Amino acid sequence: MSSDIAIKVENLNKCYHIYDKPHDRLKQMLMRGRRQYFQEFWALRDVSFEIKKGETIGIIGRNGSGKSTLLQMICGTLNPTSGSVQTYGRIAALLELGAGFNPEFTGRENVYMNGAILGLTQDQVDSRFEEIASFADIGNFIEQPVKTYSSGMFVRLAFASNIMSRPEIMIVDEALSVGDMNFQAKCMTALTRIQDNGATILFVSHDIGSVKSLCSRGVYLERGQLVAAGPAAEVAERYIRTMREEMNEEHKKFSRVSAAFGEKPALPVETLDSVDEPGFKRSLDFDTRVAQFRYGTGEVKVALVELLDAEGKELTFVEFNQDVKVKVYFEAYAEKTISVNFSVFDEKKNNIVGCGFPHADKPYLVTRNNAKYLAEYSLKLPLQEGNYSIRINISSPIVENESAEFVDFVSDAIVFKVGRWQKSRVWSKVHAFSELKLHEFEV
Repeated sequence: MSSDIAIKVENLNKCYHIYDKPHDRLKQMLMRGRRQYFQEFWALRDVSFEIKKGETIGIIGRNGSGKSTLLQMICGTLNPTSGSVQTYGRIAALLELGAGFNPEFTGRENVYMNGAILGLTQDQVDSRFEEIASFADIGNFIEQPVKTYSSGMFVRLAFASNIMSRPEIMIVDEALSVGDMNFQAKCMTALTRIQDNGATILFVSHDIGSVKSLCSRGVYLERGQLVAAGPAAEVAERYIRTMREEMNEEHKKFSRVSAAFGEKPALPVETLDSVDEPGFKRSLDFDTRVAQFRYGTGEVKVALVELLDAEGKELTFVEFNQDVKVKVYFEAYAEKTISVNFSVFDEKKNNIVGCGFPHADKPYLVTRNNAKYLAEYSLKLPLQEGNYSIRINISSPIVENESAEFVDFVSDAIVFKVGRWQKSRVWSKVHAFSELKLHEFEV
């Protein structure tokens, strides 16, 4: 076994026996396998992957995909039907609300009990208790039985107890969703710090943005099977694509845009600006390059995307806060009410800035069959230095500001680099130019 492996999962399976009636369990035991009175439910099937020490892994998938079952087997609180899990290092787990707490004990007593379970001595817990109590921030309730706690207080104390044990492997399920926004921000900061200290983190969340920003790799489960494992941004995008494609199938039942939206005006074709360019542009190289991650109904399709400077020259390197144009050439194969939207993503596929027709105070466009169009956005990019990509999403509204049908979804239509601002280093992803006034008070 390599010394840099923290968790190794091999051919992991978990099968539950589902009985229609309680007495079928007794029948099954008496028949000793000669007849089957149950149905098999496979929570996990043949799941294998490795996690290296110091990695932060996001585990994603819809409800019932096997995420919690996987974590329980990694923690050792659930036995697999077959296969194996090997872990190397002290594990602290927050799998569900208050798991492992004795409801009759006070918060203080549970902190000491939890510390002992995690392998800490009483002196170690003594030295960290004030830090744990401060992080949990539940005041005098720390001296009350935890059965009197609210769900938020429960998760505050549970997370504080686990995080302050300084584990080598930290496992966090959806329990953090219980806390308020201040506590969630505090938890993310704490996870980042133990991440910086070299701990291995398994993080389960439906918040794809958190998975992208916090995790280096991702594991995507679907119906108990491993769909993908790899860089967090790529795995998250695959999951999002699956959800959107299913959403498109669901939206096919709608024969038109919702009544509330249908009352809003669309952009008449006659009012479109004329194109002062040689002609419509398309590129076979563009089609080939974006084909792998492209999806949608295909009724309107992007033919080419360009990132240009103010003089119309193509860009792959953008100066800080440079004036740029994003040009999207697209053609329609049906009459469709659409918005052509663009978004700029960082290396981890976090959405940084973007715009669509409604944001630019433009009505939606009703396309004509076999017509060709150009959408041109002009903007500045006051972005932190680094690599970025542009995603184009042609969408058709179902319920405005609520749901949309994805007509053409093109990831990485343009990839470019932003240079460092010569005036000063930019530490945030987007720089906000602010007016500053300094005042001095007389003593």
